[in-house]
Amino acid sequence: MVAGTILAVVARSTAARLAVVPRQGAGLIGLVTSPFIHLNAAHLAANLPPFLALGALVLRRHETEFVPVAATIALAQGGLLWLFGRQAAHVGMSGVIFGFLGYLLAAAWFTRTTSDLLVAGGVVVFYGGMLAGVKPARDGTSWEGHLFGLLAGVARAWFDTS
Repeated sequence: MVAGTILAVVARSTAARLAVVPRQGAGLIGLVTSPFIHLNAAHLAANLPPFLALGALVLRRHETEFVPVAATIALAQGGLLWLFGRQAAHVGMSGVIFGFLGYLLAAAWFTRTTSDLLVAGGVVVFYGGMLAGVKPARDGTSWEGHLFGLLAGVARAWFDTS
């Protein structure tokens, strides 16, 4: 993520080519690359702490499945964004972060284990305000990426617990 931010600051046109651009063939590369691209240090600073915190909780839940969970969320979120997102260059890890949020909350709902419910309670207290990020916004935020990430996380939790 740090390297992607440096790339975006130094070579903005290259970074734009690594974004998810809905319904454009060239925008498909962003399914893999866009989570690592951040427009500036503020964008990175907004994404890095929740990625580390929620990612650590996903890792704690099922250590050997962290990479498949993260990859599934990133690819599903990016694919939905490519199919249904508004015409823009979408970058950043926030879709995956919302996916982690959805995964942790849905896992608690589906399993109802004490540990998952405690984690979900803490996630709601510390990160529940993120859910406002799925409503349409006009400030250039990819609310669609947030929504699709949340849905991808819920779907992955359902898959893992069924």
